[in-house]
Amino acid sequence: NHDKMCRLRAEKVARIPVPDVTVHGDKDDADLLIVGFGGTYGHLYSAMEEMRKAGMKVALAHFSYINPLPKNTADVLTKYNKVVVAEQNLGQFAGYLRMKVDGFTPYQFNQVKGQPFVVEELVKEFTNIIKS
Repeated sequence: NHDKMCRLRAEKVARIPVPDVTVHGDKDDADLLIVGFGGTYGHLYSAMEEMRKAGMKVALAHFSYINPLPKNTADVLTKYNKVVVAEQNLGQFAGYLRMKVDGFTPYQFNQVKGQPFVVEELVKEFTNIIKS
């Protein structure tokens, strides 16, 4: 009975209608896709904009829903050659995305310091990823 109820609950969650994740910036030809979720949007968006002003091709996919994931998640994440998942934890979201999207192997930018991201640090790290 416990197994049946767990599966029933998972099926109900999977049916929740979730809007597609939107890609901002150079969505058609970015050299780097930045991925984030939750309260990191402003810092990640600012980093993307600074990099674009410097002539780099960068896009941002920011997730508002992670269970269930938007139906276009795999299409978005596998479209770009380089993807970085930026998190203010130890990388749980990147691990979750690797589990849910076959063949997805992102770069990771993880910080656990109890403070918001610093845009200057993000730009430096993301620029290094583009150049690698």
